[in-house]
Amino acid sequence: MVSAHEKQLLEQLLDVTRQISTLAFDQEESLEQLTILQAAQAELREQLDQLGLNVQTNDASAKAIIAECFQLEQSIQKRLQLEKNIIKAEINKLQAGNLMKNRYQQAYSQVEGYFIDNKK
Repeated sequence: MVSAHEKQLLEQLLDVTRQISTLAFDQEESLEQLTILQAAQAELREQLDQLGLNVQTNDASAKAIIAECFQLEQSIQKRLQLEKNIIKAEINKLQAGNLMKNRYQQAYSQVEGYFIDNKK
């Protein structure tokens, strides 16, 4: 059986997880909010661990909350992985562009020929 305090912590954890799932990970202002929400999520998990809440609990409502949290976490992980792949692709394009720029802007030294100084 899950106590009222444990159930309240589970509901808070679900609320925080829902807030994380609604963030736009491609916007810089969301990153600060993500950090704050992840810290709150970690604190709630720590409190639940200290209370000894087991994921294999027999309470149906607690199981439903835990299952929804897991489902949201999986969707968040997929979105984060997708965003990571997009950023990696952008970095690779920038590096390739920089490499091409350096190939065509190298300074060549003149081995033979004449040099005429017009500033005499």
